[in-house]
Amino acid sequence: MGSKIIKRYLKLAVKKTFHFLDYPGRVGLEKVNFDNSRDYLFISRDLSAKRTLSKETISLIIFSTLLILGLLFFSKEVLSLPVLIAVSGLLATFYLVFMVFKLVAVSFSFSRQPIYFRRKEISSLEDKDLPVYTILIPLLRESEVMPQTIEALAAIDYPVDKLDIIITLEEDDIETINAFIKANPPKHFKALILPNVSPKTKPKALNVAFLQARGEFLVVYDAEIIPDPDQLKKAYLAFRRYPKIGCLQPRLDHYNSEQNILTRLFNAEFSFYYDLFLPGLQKLNFPIPLSGHSTHFRRSVLEKIGAWDPYNVTEDCDIGIRLHRFGYKVDVIDSVSKEEAASHFTAWIRQRSRWMKGFIQTSLVHLRYPLHLKKELGGWINFLAFCLTVPGTVLINVLNVFYWFLLIGWVTTQSNLIQDFFPGPILYLSVFTFVVGNFIFVYLNLIGVFKRGRFALVKYCLLSPFYWLLLAFATFRALFQVVFRPFQWEKTTHEGLVTTKESLIKLKEDYAVRPKKAVNQNF
Repeated sequence: MGSKIIKRYLKLAVKKTFHFLDYPGRVGLEKVNFDNSRDYLFISRDLSAKRTLSKETISLIIFSTLLILGLLFFSKEVLSLPVLIAVSGLLATFYLVFMVFKLVAVSFSFSRQPIYFRRKEISSLEDKDLPVYTILIPLLRESEVMPQTIEALAAIDYPVDKLDIIITLEEDDIETINAFIKANPPKHFKALILPNVSPKTKPKALNVAFLQARGEFLVVYDAEIIPDPDQLKKAYLAFRRYPKIGCLQPRLDHYNSEQNILTRLFNAEFSFYYDLFLPGLQKLNFPIPLSGHSTHFRRSVLEKIGAWDPYNVTEDCDIGIRLHRFGYKVDVIDSVSKEEAASHFTAWIRQRSRWMKGFIQTSLVHLRYPLHLKKELGGWINFLAFCLTVPGTVLINVLNVFYWFLLIGWVTTQSNLIQDFFPGPILYLSVFTFVVGNFIFVYLNLIGVFKRGRFALVKYCLLSPFYWLLLAFATFRALFQVVFRPFQWEKTTHEGLVTTKESLIKLKEDYAVRPKKAVNQNF
C-alpha cells in the first residue's frame, strides 16, 4: 500500500514538473463552442495557437534540452566521444532519416493514384440529386483579381440553386468592396462583411463564414484560384463513395509557372509536393498538412473538430493534422486547381515566412502533449512522420544554413576546427547526405515537372539549392515573427492571370471555361 502511495505521488510530482505529461483529457480537446463571437475561436485553447508558448511547451523544451545534454554527457564520459563530434553525428543522422523518410513516401506515391471518375459518371449526375455545396472565398485587398474570381466561380459546373457562394470582405477594405459591386456578380454570390475583431486572419474569416454556410459539403478557394469546372461534382462523388473520408485535396498548379525563374522553381516544388510527396503520405496513412485552398470538407466533420484555428497563420497545415488526430481520412482527387505563384522576391518571402511561421505554430500546438499526440495519430511511426513533415521541415531549413556556412568556411580557410567536427565515419555520412541528398531532391523536383509535361522547366530544377537557401531565409524570418508577431497575417499580393492572348486561349482550352453568353443564360 505504501509503495502505491509513493508511486502515485511521484507520478503526480513528475506531471506537475513536466506539464506536457499532465494531459487534460480528450474531452477537453474536443470541446467546441460555436457561440464565441469575441475572436471566433471555436476549439479548445489546448488545440489553438492562441497560446504561443504555453507552460506545456516550455516544460517540453526544458525536458528535451536536459535529455540531449544527458546524451552528450553519456557520449563524453562513457563512450569517450567529444561533445562536438556527438552533435555532428546526431545532425548527420537526422539528415539521413529525413532523406529516407521522403524517399519512402515518394516510392509509395507511384502505387497510389488520385480518386478518379469517368466523364460518364460525372455527366450522369442529376441536378436534383446534388446536395447544396458551400464555396468560401476569403478576400483581402483583392480588387485587382476580382473579375477573375467572379469568372472562375461562374464557370463551375454545378446547379446554381445548389451553390452557396460566400465571399468574405473586411469592412475597411473599401477598394475590394467596390470591386465586388462593380463586378456585378450573379445573385447567388453572397458578400459577408466581417466583424472588426482580432485576429485579422484568413481562418478567422473562414470561421465567421462557416456559421453562415448551408452546404452539406464545403470548399475553400483563394481569390486567384481557377479550379476545374467539374471539381465540385468529383468531390461529391468521392465523398459519396468513401464515407470515411473527411477531406479531399486536389492537385495544385500555377498558371504563371513560366513567368520568371522564381515561379519556375515554385512550380517545381509544387509538382514534387502534390504529385509525389502528398500521395505517398496518404498511401501510408500519415498525417497530411493540407493546402490552404481547394480543400473540400464534409460540413459535419468541420462541426466535430471545431472548424479552423483563427490564431494559426497556416490553418491548412493545422487542420490537416487535427483531422488525423480525430480519426478522419484525407484523400486526393483527380482534379486540378490553378493558382498564381508569387513572382516577386518580396511577395514570395512574405508568403513563405507566413507558411513557416504556421508550421512552427502547428508544431508547438500539437506537441504540447506529445505522448497523447502519438496515441491519437496512431502510434510512434505516425508520430515520427508528423515530426519529420512539420517541425522537421522547419529544422532542416535552419540546419541547411548552418552547414552551408561550415562548407564555405572550410573551403575558404581549411580550418582544423571544422575538420575536427567531421571525423571519419561522420564525414562519410555527412558527405553522402549532402551529395546524394541534394541530387535526389533536385531529381525529384525534375521528375515532378516532367510528369506534368512542363519540359521547359526541367533545366531550372538544377537551381533548386538556391531556392532552398531562400527557404532558409524565410524560416529565420518566421522564427523572429513567431516570437514578436505571432498572429500577423502577411498578405500575399496577387496580380491575377497574365493577360496575354496566348495564356487566355490556353487557359480556356485546359479548363473548358464556358463562353460568357452561356454563363449569362444559366444565371
